[in-house]
Amino acid sequence: MMKHTAGLAVLLAALTAAALVSCTNGNNNESSISSEPESSIVLEEDFTVEQAEELVRETLPLDFANTYTLSVNDENREWNGRSYYHFLISDEMVTLETSVLVDRENKQIFTYYPDGSAYAPEDDPICKAAENSENSESTNSDEQQTGQQVEWKGSYQNDSGITLTIEPQDTNSFEFSLLDENGTGLEQQIARVISEDGTAQSTSTDRLTVTFTQKDGVVTIETEGTLPDGFSPDGNYLPIIE
Repeated sequence: MMKHTAGLAVLLAALTAAALVSCTNGNNNESSISSEPESSIVLEEDFTVEQAEELVRETLPLDFANTYTLSVNDENREWNGRSYYHFLISDEMVTLETSVLVDRENKQIFTYYPDGSAYAPEDDPICKAAENSENSESTNSDEQQTGQQVEWKGSYQNDSGITLTIEPQDTNSFEFSLLDENGTGLEQQIARVISEDGTAQSTSTDRLTVTFTQKDGVVTIETEGTLPDGFSPDGNYLPIIE
């Protein structure tokens, strides 16, 4: 009887050990699986940091040729669950708060700030200011190419015999008279210079608008509103040569 009891005890011990080994192996396998890293973002390997830098230079309206320097800060910056190339912008003195993120997968560009705010280039305050400055410089350049400021002073006449006399008051306005051979018309009116390349306009209290344009010494007049009966000054006026 004792021999049977001893044998049964040995058998139970063996089965218990086998079960423990099986549980341990199972736990080890589960731990191994759960510790594997999750799949990372699939990136477009062909889109290099050099191409991203060139894209930034082409997209942002900043003078990278003469004023600003673009440098790589991080080639794998994680932001909002995506991977970006991160570039810093600096001038001769300091590194700007504005930096640039380029999505490594879809190539989308954002300007990025230390407070975590980000903008599309067309909405970024720095880019807007730079673009407005560039447009202003282009406009000034075009005006310089057209020549000096238009000289309004003089006497002119159209084919109907109406005489236009202009006497500048200052750089931004002039006094004019438009009179036909009978003295009918507009006398001693004030016009404001709208642009230096040859446009001016007068608006009277009775809502008569007279627009002047000058090109190559010829003044063209267009009116809108009520004029004296029988008086029609619209047209081209040539300088009166005395």
